Amino acid sequence: MSTRRWLLLLLAAALAARVLFCVLFPQGLPDGGVPNLDMYHHLAGTLLQDGTLRDLEGRLTAMREPGYPLVLAGLYAVSGPRYRAVLALHCLLGVLTVWLVWLLGLRLFGPRCAWLAALMAAFHPQLLYYTALPRRETFQAFLLAWSVWLLLDALDFKDLWPLQRPGAPKGRRGWRTAGAPRWLLAGAIWALNPLTNSAFLPAGLAAAAAAVLVGRSRSLDLRRGAGLFLAAYVALFALWPLRNASVFHRFIPGINGGGNHIYIGFIVPDDAAGTPGEQAYLRADATAQAAVKLSEEDKDALFYRAALDWIRAHPAGFAKRLGGSFLKLWRLYPYPRDYGTSYRLIQWASLLSDGWILPLALIGLLLGCARRPACWVPASVLGAVTFTYMVFWAVIRYRVPLMPLVFPFAACALERVGSALRLWTQEDA
Repeated sequence: MSTRRWLLLLLAAALAARVLFCVLFPQGLPDGGVPNLDMYHHLAGTLLQDGTLRDLEGRLTAMREPGYPLVLAGLYAVSGPRYRAVLALHCLLGVLTVWLVWLLGLRLFGPRCAWLAALMAAFHPQLLYYTALPRRETFQAFLLAWSVWLLLDALDFKDLWPLQRPGAPKGRRGWRTAGAPRWLLAGAIWALNPLTNSAFLPAGLAAAAAAVLVGRSRSLDLRRGAGLFLAAYVALFALWPLRNASVFHRFIPGINGGGNHIYIGFIVPDDAAGTPGEQAYLRADATAQAAVKLSEEDKDALFYRAALDWIRAHPAGFAKRLGGSFLKLWRLYPYPRDYGTSYRLIQWASLLSDGWILPLALIGLLLGCARRPACWVPASVLGAVTFTYMVFWAVIRYRVPLMPLVFPFAACALERVGSALRLWTQEDA
């Protein structure tokens, strides 16, 4: 059977797994409507109604980035606000993500790793779970995988500059623009990542820097290409802070909630976050209580000031929080919580997937970055997003969009283990 047929078979299996999960574990409303998780459904409705983002009270808001609400608004314009339409979109995006993981594995490590990585992506429990939820994780995972592939594609394009333009005076170096569209497209698609989740904003800058370093490893000067990438990246993303400046009269590069994320992470222990016990810490904190009566933008400013004051007063505590957030983001299984289903089942599903994928990925990350410079691009993205979450507070759910970049590294390590076992078996024989 040809590679194309095997790939289509795998993608069909990935689609079947997602459809089956959504049928068995639906998360929609009894009437077929879309739950308003994280306010995305509501924001999509306000976009359709008057082209703006408004909160539940009708006030202009920047509590959520516009990317995913725009996707839902476009979907609703065609299908209406129906939960099944969201599921169909997520299933499609999930299958495309598996395909992109296969492409990333092929480009970084070769065919064997590509298949292993794609198999992980096809049946990963968390990717299946978030397919059924109207949250941004499924869209963000697809978007990030596509963005990294586009940048790697621009890096591997053979018609690079500087090149001597035919007819140019001797000694003057021209450069062709055949590769320029690839860099511009990569930058434009990359901008959709922070427009969907502003925690990904530094990752685009890190990826551009990594691209330049990859070029140097190949004796190529890719600064012009990276410049085109950054120009498209910044130009498109700038539309969001410009909108916020016109609405709130202050610079808001991400959301009106970043300060809250930082400060709440300082005053609420990890084992209480997301539980009813969290409210007890908030009620006992003077800053959190003072913020209740403030407007969205004033509340965010108050939390940022309080967070900076806390950091200055507790530098060692801040360093400890950074380490704790790192461990929390990359835990092998979630904290005990009321998840609406058996915690033991969730724990075992995590251990049987991430429990071996994440340790292998760490090994593959070290091996890949040491031997294959192209790995520096996805590695820089993983590092930048991880550090951002270390500062702004993290939960395991936040790593779901990063998993398409994790799978190829895990596949690399798994392939190495397999090769070592085959060699050992042959020597014994």
